[in-house]
This record gives sequence, structure tokens and C-alpha cells, in this order.
Amino acid sequence: MLRHIGRYEIGEILGKGAMAIVYAAHDPKIDRTIAIKVLKPERCVDEEYRTRFVREARAAGVLSHPNIVTIYDVGEVEDVPYMAMELLAGEPLDEVMKGTKFSLSQVLKITIQVVEALNYAHSKGIVHRDVKPSNIICVNNSLTVKITDFGIAHLAGGDATHQTQMGEVLGTPQYMSPEQVLGKQVDARADLFSVGVIMYQMLTGEKPFKGETLATLLFQIATEDPMDVGQLDPNIPKSVRHIVDKLLKKQPDKRYQNGQELLHALKNVLDDIERGHTSESSRLVPLRYRWAAMMAGIVAAVMIVSGTFLYQKQYRALMEQVLSFGSSLVKFASVESAEAMLSQDWTQIELFVKDAVERQEFAYLTVIDHQGIVRGSNDSKLLGKPAVALSNQPTISHLTGVDVRDVQVEGIGSVLDFDAPILFQTREIGRIHLGLPKTPLNDVARLTIIVLIVLLFSTIAAVAVVAFFFGKNLGKPIEQLLKGLREIADGNFSYRIGATRKDEFGILITQFDKLADNLQKRNETR
Repeated sequence: MLRHIGRYEIGEILGKGAMAIVYAAHDPKIDRTIAIKVLKPERCVDEEYRTRFVREARAAGVLSHPNIVTIYDVGEVEDVPYMAMELLAGEPLDEVMKGTKFSLSQVLKITIQVVEALNYAHSKGIVHRDVKPSNIICVNNSLTVKITDFGIAHLAGGDATHQTQMGEVLGTPQYMSPEQVLGKQVDARADLFSVGVIMYQMLTGEKPFKGETLATLLFQIATEDPMDVGQLDPNIPKSVRHIVDKLLKKQPDKRYQNGQELLHALKNVLDDIERGHTSESSRLVPLRYRWAAMMAGIVAAVMIVSGTFLYQKQYRALMEQVLSFGSSLVKFASVESAEAMLSQDWTQIELFVKDAVERQEFAYLTVIDHQGIVRGSNDSKLLGKPAVALSNQPTISHLTGVDVRDVQVEGIGSVLDFDAPILFQTREIGRIHLGLPKTPLNDVARLTIIVLIVLLFSTIAAVAVVAFFFGKNLGKPIEQLLKGLREIADGNFSYRIGATRKDEFGILITQFDKLADNLQKRNETR
């Protein structure tokens, strides 16, 4: 039983691989618990193998990244090479996947961390060559991951012939790239192929290549395309299916050419998911709703513009009638009070004002002599006192000698004040003010607005309902065509819509069925 390697005190075995054994260990120099990976005894007999282990491990030791396990020390003691590294609390991704179904967002977040680590390593000239779930540790069983076995992976690809002769296959063949399987030169794109295999497995729970024998498996990896992830799970968005498909291309030139390019695609998809655009269906607004909203919007805009125009025209017409009516009344009152004003018969003027106010719903009626003293008013408190000047109020109309102002009267509110001169042979001997409350005019205007609003909403509702059912009816043949296209895309060339319609959709459906006939015949002749 191994007790020490150099200064390190060896503890329990944490795991075994094809080439090495991992122990828990203690570094007394800095009082830290670490992990030590030691080359297996049968591997240690080969001096070249030992030398390469140490050389590659030291090369990997320069890597410093949050998603890469830190290597503290690399050395060789009594022909036993070792690698002292960070001890992680957590489980390998392959173990986590056995009991966990990752969400789409979780798959992307894990993949992004793996690719960020690989992209960093590739920038340092190091290719992992053995990216697989067992080499990805979920720290503290969370979504934070770290990659292990940088450096040793070079050995897994460096002497394949010798390893095969020994009856072993180092690493896990399901995650190898086609160029590795064929013994060709590999680069960073081989690691990205392995990422595609892992992503495929996390998304579907299935491995893309599942040959029963090693030869069958390697043949599948080198020559056969796996089943599309969309066929295993139709809920996977097209954007994600495209990424996986591109990663698993046989020819490296057709894959993502570097980790940065892949990261850009993954982060864009994750951003869409977090903003709620996870699939075609989430972005799609059914035609019936779009038609209803569009028609309702158009009708609302037209009715608001036309209603505003009609309201303004009606209010202007009503105002003109009120102004005409008030001007006529104040002129009549001016003529009726002229004789009494000339003879200074204030009693007659008071009786005239009282009688006029009782007959009509005036806000007020005020008669003023040429000295500006109130001689007649429905408010007895004003009699004999100087009149309040209204000349500081803006004039809103001037009709043949009558000035009209909009004034505020306490207890009444807005009032139209009609101001006309009292004349005797063209000479002004006084003035008369007639106040008409605007309340009736405002009530009519308010009623008009209410009617227009009710009409607006009832019309919008009616149009929206009609447009909704029209769009729903229009959407049925579209859904039939869409279903047909999906069936063809999934390889079901025997699917036919067969619906009979006497419109443009009928022509489209007929052409679709003809297309399906031709595709089925071509498929059967292969």
C-alpha cells in the first residue's frame, strides 16, 4: 500500500482510470489536502511513457482558469510520476447525469463553462484530447464545473497502436472525434466535437454513438451521422439543434473553428432563453391574435382621429349657437333697459333685471351706468357699488359689438360673460353684462365623449372578434401545412394532408401532397 510520494502523505483512493490512480493526499509543507494522480505501475515500466506523462503534465500546469482543475506540482519519485492537484468536492458529470435531467438553460450554462476552459487551454497551445463527462467535475454538486486531466490526455492519443495491442482503449471511445478514431492529426476542433457529444447526451439522455462493439462504435463515429436531437426531443429549439449538429460534423472544417466562435453561439441562445425566447413557438404569435390586435388597432386609430374631429366640430357648432343666443339676449336686454337708463329710473331697471332673471336661467344680469356704478343686478349686494372690471379677461368672441369672455364665478363655475353697450342714438350711456353658465354646454360635450367612447370600444370589440375568428379560420390550413412540413422534415414521406379547399390554400395543399409523393418515390428507389 502506497503511503508516501515525496513529501505527500497518501490517503484513500478517490478513483481509478485506464492510466492512473487518484489518491487523496496531504501536503504537510503547507498543511493542505490535495489530490494526487499517480501513473499505474504497469505504465511506469515504460521510461518514454513516464517522461511524456511528466512533460505533458507540466505543460498543463501552466493553465490557470476558474473552470480548470489547478495543478500544484508535477514530479517523479523512484520512477513513479505523479501530479499533485486541487482536490474538488463534487461528482463527475457522468455520475450527475445518471440522476439528473438538465434543463435547456442548465445544459447551456455547463457547456459554456466547459468551452471557456477549453478555449483558454487552446489559446495556450494545449489540446485536451479526452473531453468526456468523467473528466468534468460538478463542484459541490452545483452547475459550476471544472475540467480535469489536461496533459494526460495527450498520452491517450499518442500511442494508440501500442495501447490497442495491449487490449485496452484509453479514455471513453464514445466521445472521440472522427479524426482521433482514424489516427489523424488532431487540434482544438477535436475537443469541440467531444463537447458536441456531451451536449447531445445532456439534452437527450442518449449518446449519439452506441455501437455494441468497439469496431462498430468507431465505425459509427467515423462515418455515420447520429439521430437529430430534435427527433429525440421536439422541444429542443432549432438554434440549439443547429449548434449540436455543427459540432458533430465529421469534417473538422465544417465544425466551429474555435472555442470563441462556439461561445458566441451558445451565449446568444442562452440570452434568448433567459429573455423568454426559447423556441419557435415562444416567438410565434398565432395569426388569429395578430389579426385581431392589428384590426382592433387600425379601427381604434381611425375612430379616435375621426371621433376627435367630430367632437371638435360639434363642440364648435354648439359654442357658436350659444354665442349667437347670448349675443341676441344681451342686445335685447340693452335695448329694453336703454330708456330707464336714460331717465335714471333705477327702480325700473331693477324690476327689469329681476323679471329677466326669473324668466331665464342666467348666471347673472348686471346693468351699469356710464359712471361704472351697478344700477341693476340679481345680486342686491352689488347695487350702487362700482362694477368689477372684466376688461382684464381675454375676449373669446366679438359679435357685432358684443364682447364675450370666459370667466369664473364663485359657486357657479365657468360662465360666458356677454358684454354689450347700452346706446341712445349711438351714444353709450351704460353697459350690460349677461352671464350664461357653461354647465349645459359642458354636459352635452361630456355626453358626446361618453357616446364616442362606448362606440369606440364596442366597435373595436366587434372588429376584434370578427378578425379573431377570421384569423383562426385562416390559421387552420397553415397549421395543416406546417404539420405536413414537420412530418416530411422528420422523414415521414407517407404523410398527406388530403384536405379539400377551393381557394389558394387548396392549391398549396395539393402541391404539398404532390411533393410528398415525389419524395416518397425517390426515397423508395434508393
